Parts: sequence; structure tokens; C-alpha cells
Amino acid sequence: MLLQELMRMRSTAEGAERDIAAYLIDERSRVSALSARELSRAVHVAPSTVVRFCQRLGYAGYIDLRDTMQAELSYLTSHFEGIDPNYPFDMGEQHMVVAHKIGTLYREIVDDTLGLLHPEALDRAVAAMGSAREVVVCATGVQLSFAEGFRNKMLKIGRTVELEPRTSSAFYRAAHARDGSVAFVMLSYSGESERLLRVARAARANGTPVVAITSLGGNALSGLADATLHVSTRETLEDNIGHFAMNVSTALLLDVVYACIFNQDYFANYERRVETARAYEASRGAAGAVPRDAARALE
Repeated sequence: MLLQELMRMRSTAEGAERDIAAYLIDERSRVSALSARELSRAVHVAPSTVVRFCQRLGYAGYIDLRDTMQAELSYLTSHFEGIDPNYPFDMGEQHMVVAHKIGTLYREIVDDTLGLLHPEALDRAVAAMGSAREVVVCATGVQLSFAEGFRNKMLKIGRTVELEPRTSSAFYRAAHARDGSVAFVMLSYSGESERLLRVARAARANGTPVVAITSLGGNALSGLADATLHVSTRETLEDNIGHFAMNVSTALLLDVVYACIFNQDYFANYERRVETARAYEASRGAAGAVPRDAARALE
């Protein structure tokens, strides 16, 4: 996300880059009317320095960066006006108040995520993951636990999903995935994790589909992906108490993709799921049945 990158540069960059980033953040309320010449005069640099700054961030020029920043600001100011997803409840509030606030936040996150979902991107993601013989999900941290639920659902309709928390192993799999039978799903809120980006680049080099589930904005992962599904992008990466928005958005988007894949062959998938469940219950009963009298003795 551009705003996050500008905030990072304001804290860590030096010289002109730091000054430009700081000015854009400080004057964000009037960025739509701020020209490149005005910006260069304000921070005492040449206009060419502003252009190079924009290009370093991946934009063609200042107008491109300004439009992206304005779009992100419009998005951020039009969502979650009632509840802060970083701190959705106040210290000392009663339990039921906290419960209702979290419930309200979840509803807002769901609406927000669906509002960011583009039909073409969803179609591409479903096509890539639905046609692959194997889906490899790459993530670091808490998001991988949500992918586990997706994997279990897909397994019950005969689809193979592998969770790969080790980016080194994921890279080797991507480097050798040459037959078009594998699709990679990259879960990254920032979209700037260099370890995940190396995997995405290796997959793209071999023509392997990459689906990104990431934050809104022109991050590096989105640029490498064949399809990008956006999570709710209101939380800060570190300054929050629960990653509520990221977690709910990720779970929702994975469930949506599963439902769409299921629906492509609804009756066959339904039968496959029911038969698999019955076979599992039958095998469990045959292998682990305990006589009723013995079971009572164990209680």
C-alpha cells in the first residue's frame, strides 16, 4: 500500500526521499490539488528528483503516484467510520459490549472485502486454482492457519492443497513447476515480503499461475500475480491488537474461492464430499469400535 510505504520512508529514508515522503503524508488532505512543481518547491528539490522518487516506488511519474494516493485516501476515509479495526473496543468495557463491537466490526469487514472484490479477478483466481491438480498456499504467520481450513474443504472434494510455510521449499517447488498443473496462492498483507516475492517470481518465470491475497494498493506482489484478491485494508501492520480485518478478510476470500470451485461441478462435488465422509465414518467404526459394555466400563 502506497501510504504505508510513504510512512516507512518518512521514518527510515534520508535526504530528499524522506522530505518528499514526509511532505506527502503531512499534506495528504490536499494531495489531489498538489502539483509536482509545488511539491518540489515545498521540499526544495528539483522536479526531476520528484519524478525519480515516484519511479523508485514503481510509478510512471508524479501524476500516477498522486492518483494512487488519492484513491487510497478516499478508500480509507469511507470505511470503518464507527469502529477502529486496530482498537475496536475500549479498556474496561463490559464483555457484551466488546462482543457486539467485534460483531459489528466483522460485518463491516465482510462488506468492505466484498466491495473490493472485482468479478474479473475472482474469475481468474477460480480458474487458476480450479484447473490446477495441486494448489500450493504460501504464507508466513497467522494467515497460514486460515489456509488450513481451505485445504480441508478442498480435500473433501478431491482437490489437493498443500500449505508451505517454508519459503525456501516453496521456491524450489515453484522453480520446478513446469507442467502447468500447479497454482500458487500467496497470502501477504503488505505484499512486500521479499521471501514470498522470490517464490512468486520463480513461479511466474515458469508460467505457473500466481494468485495474491493482499492489501489494496500497488504492492510488488500484486504486480507479479495473475489475479489479486484484496483483503480489507484499514489495519496497520504492527499497531493493532488482533489483526481482525486481515483474518476475517482472508477467511472470507478463501471460502468464496472454495464455494465457486465447488459450484463449477456442484452435484459431483456434493456426492464426492458425502461419499468421502461416509467412507471415513465407516472406516473409523470398523477400526475403533468398542463394545457397548466395555465403553460403559471406561466411562
